[in-house]
Amino acid sequence: MGKWLTKIIVLVVILICLGGAFFFFNNKKVYLKPVNNQIYKDHCGACHFAYQPELLPDTSWEKLLAKLDDHFGEIVKLDGDSKKIIADYLESNDAQTSQAARAVKIMRSLKKDAPLRITDIPYIRDVHHDEFSPDVLNRKSVGSLSNCSACHTTAENGIYDDRYVEIPK
Repeated sequence: MGKWLTKIIVLVVILICLGGAFFFFNNKKVYLKPVNNQIYKDHCGACHFAYQPELLPDTSWEKLLAKLDDHFGEIVKLDGDSKKIIADYLESNDAQTSQAARAVKIMRSLKKDAPLRITDIPYIRDVHHDEFSPDVLNRKSVGSLSNCSACHTTAENGIYDDRYVEIPK
């Protein structure tokens, strides 16, 4: 009876471990969260695609918010309350705090860097090596690297999978 009980206990332990591993690997967040802060969407999305905070680390967002008087050649005016709300939103949803697979890849590629542009992230540059060509960027339907939704048809939902990419003609 002792041998059978030992075998059953070992089998139960193995099944529990396998179940835990299955849960761990299948519970990983794959996609970025869609932007859900209306103030961020209204202010930042008024001029360009409202990027998911998970696309940059907190240090990048801090630098961007600190230089609103020269935001890539533009002056961005935010009242104190809006700036605080946006800063809190970006900080609590940045790439460092995300478990999304893409955010993890972004952070790995950055090491300690804090780029101001998403297009300066090594991982982003690697996966877009062909798409950054002047031929694609000069198309009216694309316009610039900051127009993610021109090619990523599900970008607003935080989904950047290749199967949802359509490069405009």
